[in-house]
Amino acid sequence: MGEIAEGEFEESIESSVKLSVKFDAEEPPSNPPKLEQTSSCFACGNCLAGCPYNAKNSTDKNYLISAIQAGCTIRTKCQARYVVKNPHGTCQPDGISSKRRWRVYINEIDFITSDWVILSAGVLGTTEILFQSQMRGLRLPDTLGSGFSCNGNTLAYVAGSAAPVNGYGLNRKQLSEIPYQDRPGPSISSSHTSSLGFTIQSAILPRAYPYMLFEGITTYTWPTGHRFFQGIVDRLKRFLGLRLSQSIILNAMGYDESDGKIMLDKDTDKICFHPPQDPLLPRKIIAFQKLTKKLGGILFMSRYRSTAVHLLGGCNASSDSSGGVCNHKGQVFDPKTPAAVHSGLYVCDASLIPCSVGINPSLTIATAAEHASRYLVQDILEYKNKINPGAAAGDQNQFSVTGEPHPLLRGKAGGYVVFRAVEKEKLHIIDGEMDLCVVDCRTPYTQYMRYRLLLAAASGSRYILEGKKIMNPCHFLHCTLGGRQQLCIHSYGLTSYKYREGTRENFTVTDSYDKSYPSSTVDDIRTADGFIIRCRHWRNPSLLNRDDLLSPILLLNGYTMESYWLPTEPQDLVRTLLDEGHEVWLLQTRLHPLNPANNATIEDIGKYDIPAAIGKILEVHGPSTKIHVVAHCAGGLAIHIALMGGHVSATHIASLSCTNSSMFFKLTAVATIKMWLPLVPVSMAILGEKKILPLMEKSKGSSRHRLLKFIARCLPRYERCSCKECEVLSGIFGNAFWHENVSPSLHQWLITQSATNLPMSAFPHLRRICNSRYIVDSNGNSSFLIHPERMAISTLYISGGRSLLVTPETSFLANKYMKLHQPGFRHERVVVDGFGHSDLLIGEKSHEKVFPHIISHIRSAEQEGNDSTPRKKYSKEALDWADDPDREYRDFGSWFFALAIIFFLLLLHALLV
Repeated sequence: MGEIAEGEFEESIESSVKLSVKFDAEEPPSNPPKLEQTSSCFACGNCLAGCPYNAKNSTDKNYLISAIQAGCTIRTKCQARYVVKNPHGTCQPDGISSKRRWRVYINEIDFITSDWVILSAGVLGTTEILFQSQMRGLRLPDTLGSGFSCNGNTLAYVAGSAAPVNGYGLNRKQLSEIPYQDRPGPSISSSHTSSLGFTIQSAILPRAYPYMLFEGITTYTWPTGHRFFQGIVDRLKRFLGLRLSQSIILNAMGYDESDGKIMLDKDTDKICFHPPQDPLLPRKIIAFQKLTKKLGGILFMSRYRSTAVHLLGGCNASSDSSGGVCNHKGQVFDPKTPAAVHSGLYVCDASLIPCSVGINPSLTIATAAEHASRYLVQDILEYKNKINPGAAAGDQNQFSVTGEPHPLLRGKAGGYVVFRAVEKEKLHIIDGEMDLCVVDCRTPYTQYMRYRLLLAAASGSRYILEGKKIMNPCHFLHCTLGGRQQLCIHSYGLTSYKYREGTRENFTVTDSYDKSYPSSTVDDIRTADGFIIRCRHWRNPSLLNRDDLLSPILLLNGYTMESYWLPTEPQDLVRTLLDEGHEVWLLQTRLHPLNPANNATIEDIGKYDIPAAIGKILEVHGPSTKIHVVAHCAGGLAIHIALMGGHVSATHIASLSCTNSSMFFKLTAVATIKMWLPLVPVSMAILGEKKILPLMEKSKGSSRHRLLKFIARCLPRYERCSCKECEVLSGIFGNAFWHENVSPSLHQWLITQSATNLPMSAFPHLRRICNSRYIVDSNGNSSFLIHPERMAISTLYISGGRSLLVTPETSFLANKYMKLHQPGFRHERVVVDGFGHSDLLIGEKSHEKVFPHIISHIRSAEQEGNDSTPRKKYSKEALDWADDPDREYRDFGSWFFALAIIFFLLLLHALLV
């Protein structure tokens, strides 16, 4: 190289090249050395493709082997994608909170936690990791990616030379035939520095590289027009076995403007860059042409671009965040203040170098890395002493991949979410958990898909997105993986079900029966039509010591199921009201399972039962007593019939609280279709004269009863249950509660001890009310809503936000009706999310989410004394314009169930006919 360059450049010198290669004069051994050993260089010239004799002193033989000997664990075949600050317990698996400061993600899901993270992925790799981290909320300086330099590299390929340049590497056969002194030598063995501002080095093309490779990727040849003919001549020489022409690589390096820019293309999620300007490029081309002319070959090179041989910059070291990404220690700046840094996050590679260095930068990079490492060790020791004074200097950080293998359909979630209403850019998932098949013992035939995602925005904001999807056999087709992982879809999933282990049937009521329930008495009351009803009465001992006696409370159950007196539960409405200081009366009407009537209507309850119960209370407390009434479902219909029908005077009512009922009765799509179809008339025809249906599986019943229960169990519904008695009830009514809201103890008690019989005689009247969507008499005549003047009371209407039978429109219309016709009284309406129908009163969380509304309403009524002080009057037009804000219950799933019922009945009809 020195002889060729001599005389071609002004004031040039030949400089020695320091190589990280081991040299020895020994001949190669017969057996190649193992990779773990360090051999000597055999001058084969294949260095660029990887030394086949393990003579290169690369980082795996110096820094990395020293780290391994010190106890470091190195994991290959994985790639660090991005780094985020550890959320410290948010979305941690298995409830374990990690105390490490950083998370290093190796993909969208798996990560490693650590207090110290050192990025040494090269210029493009480190910059890409930081760009990806910035998209996930890590604050970084705006200078990230700036100051990119190619170290002034320009690569050229000289081909077709007659000079013995030895520009090709040797294979093993040639190595044994050619003496050591005649071999090509290391890939870079000569270097020439010009006073023009650059250095040119020759390089050997490895034997593993196709010799036409460099010709194919170049766009400039000199002399012009010789490229095509040179290729033809070279191929003819190879075919004829003649002496081949020689080729060599020339690499020029020097100084560029270091004004390149590395960027992240958000569309492709890949790194792209603008190369720096190279003002010396024309001089380098002239120098290459002179060398090529002297060698007698053809020059191939890129005309306009620098060459990516020695990349530098992108995370430049600077005194503050305005001029770079890192400080001189390698710590990454936090741009919230000019000199602030992200504790524990370091850059330790060529991306720190802020400009070209003019020569091979390997030793410069190593010096910068060791400089940063010294400060890193000091920071680690100071941090350990701060959090754990007296810790030994030899203590090691421990790194581990979080999480354990999950069963099928459970796992982690990664990727991003587009939510323009929150952030314009993508919200990246930095921690996400998914469970696609959650099964609760309370709902053995219902599966839940749940996910919880921790989202990070480029702005630094973090969000938590939680979701839940309910999957029932009646909602979806039954999908399974069959033989050879084929997807099997069965349409019978609409009605099929099977018993699963761990269901409610394994529970024994006596396991949790509360024996300390307040004592009560049961009063038999004869109604005006001669029927005997019962009223359970809880006296409050605290009333004896109080001067301000609180009004008694009358509780009205739904159609047949107990809602207030729940002895298996730690809290219910009866005990809540007793704790408030009230005396409680629980009416057991003619539809109660303990004293059912074979022939009764809901109108009979409002006309006879409720007036008789109120008369009994007035008999005990005096005729001037006012009574708070709390009613549910059919009980709410009955109290409105009693008041608006003139059977009970509003002057005796202190307040009225109704759950999922009112003078209106708006049903879900499923219940509407059930009531519209002739299911009730058919059921009554099946029952015949005996209209009391025994629900217990072991109870004696006629063949008519067994047939009706069989049909009821086959009807589609929202939720299936492993208890056959519950299946009969939900088949006839529809699901009265969400099973997940009800404890196993209460569920078992309701089925086995409370709702043992079902009086069916009132169903024709209930059907007329449901189809009319408001209260009517037993003949279907509308004779109640025309008397709003009889409703001179304060009201509270409560609906469940997760509708099962009755929609929130029931309470909306009632509240609107009362505000319009009785503006002098207080009227409230509440929709409680997560509850369906009866679980408003019997749910495990009812005492936390529902009872406080009832108590607050009763307290307000007690304080007001039902004083009809003029209140704000509501505009009829404004009430007419108002729309129900809780209309989310009208979804496709409800109508899907309705269509499923129609399909089932058509199928049953086809089978019978």
